[in-house]
Amino acid sequence: MFAGLFGWHVLIPLAILVVPIVLIVIFVRRARRARTTGDTSPVVSLTLSLAAIWAAVSLIGAAIAFVVALAGTPTITIPVNQYWPTVPGLTVDSGPTASYVSGGFTQAEVTVEGLSPQTRWTWAAGQLLTGLVPVAIAGMIAVACFQLLAGRAFAPAVARLSLVTGIVVAVAGCAGELLSGIGGSMAANELLNVVSAHGTVIPGIDDPLSLLPTTSLDWSLPLWPIAAGLAFAALAAIFRYGSVLQRDTQGLV
Repeated sequence: MFAGLFGWHVLIPLAILVVPIVLIVIFVRRARRARTTGDTSPVVSLTLSLAAIWAAVSLIGAAIAFVVALAGTPTITIPVNQYWPTVPGLTVDSGPTASYVSGGFTQAEVTVEGLSPQTRWTWAAGQLLTGLVPVAIAGMIAVACFQLLAGRAFAPAVARLSLVTGIVVAVAGCAGELLSGIGGSMAANELLNVVSAHGTVIPGIDDPLSLLPTTSLDWSLPLWPIAAGLAFAALAAIFRYGSVLQRDTQGLV
C-alpha cells in the first residue's frame, strides 16, 4: 500500500535516511560504555561522533541527490566545447583593463528539466555512487574509533572493513565520476544540440547558432579512487598484522 502511495523512489531514500540516524544512536550509546575498557581519550570519542555524523550527512545528501535526479529538476554539470561569448561587430570603448586572447569555459552548471529517463538514471546513479565514497570512509573511521574505545585497536573487523572501504572507494569513486560524466554529456546533448532553428536575422552575423555553446564529451575515468582504494587495502594489511601481534601478546600474558 505504501509503495503504491509514495513510490519506490521515495520509500528507498526514506529508508536510507532512517539507517544513519539509528547507527549514530547505537554508536554513541555503545561508545560511552566502551570508554571504560579502552582508550578514554576525548579525541577518539569526538572523532567517532564526527565521523558518524559525517557518514549520516553524506548518506542523506546522496539519497537527496538521487531522488532529485530522478523526480525533480536536477542541477547538472554539463561539458561544452571551449566557449567564450563574443558579439560580432561590437567594440568596447572602455571598461576591461585586460584583453581576451584564447581559452574559455569547458563546463557549465545548469538546472534542467525534461531530461530523458536514460539521462536521469545515468546522472542519478553517478551521484549516488559518488556520495557513497565519503560514507564508506567516515564509517570506517567511526568503527575504528569505536574498537579503539573498546580496547580492540586491531580487531579483525577493522581490517575487514578497511578492505571493504578500499573496494567501495575504488569502484564507487571510478564508476560514480564516470557515470556523472556520461550523464552530463547526455544532458548537454539534449540541452544544446540544435537541429534546426528560425528567428530574426541579426545584421552582421551570418550564423547566429555560432554564438551558442556546443556539446562536448566528458567520459574520463579518474585514477585517484584506485590509488585511494589501494591505500585502504594496505591499511587493512597493517590492521591484520597488528591483530596477529595483539593475539600473540595476549597469549604471552
